[in-house]
Amino acid sequence: MDSTKLSISEAARRAGVRRNTIYRKLESGKLSKETGDDGNPVIDLSELARLYPRAVSSAGQPPELFKGAGANSRNGAGGQADFALRELVDMLKQDKASLKEQLEQEHERNDRLMGLLEAAQRKLTGPMHTDPQPVTPPSPQPPRGLWARLTGRA
Repeated sequence: MDSTKLSISEAARRAGVRRNTIYRKLESGKLSKETGDDGNPVIDLSELARLYPRAVSSAGQPPELFKGAGANSRNGAGGQADFALRELVDMLKQDKASLKEQLEQEHERNDRLMGLLEAAQRKLTGPMHTDPQPVTPPSPQPPRGLWARLTGRA
């Protein structure tokens, strides 16, 4: 890969944000991407620096990686080991955040499913609706004679 093209993970590391943030910037059009030789999305370093100026330093590494490091850790094997450890910690933090987000989504899904299950259970165990008692029609009255109909007597 060309040194000015960064993977999503590397761009997130340099910018000091999570990969999800980079993906949101890509989806909203605030950041553009290209497709690398391997078919994966890549971000041009200058494009990343437009949104995250601190992503680029004179050494090509994010400046916050070296904050607080001693003079002997900036050069030589100690500096490389510190850089590798910080990079590993950053990757683990991103993985943790991703897993936390997935767990929250699963909790929401489980809550929705429990609600549906409880509603179905209430329908099944609620008061049973039986067929209403059949209504018996009143017994037929014998037909009234002409005199009863005219005088209104029974």
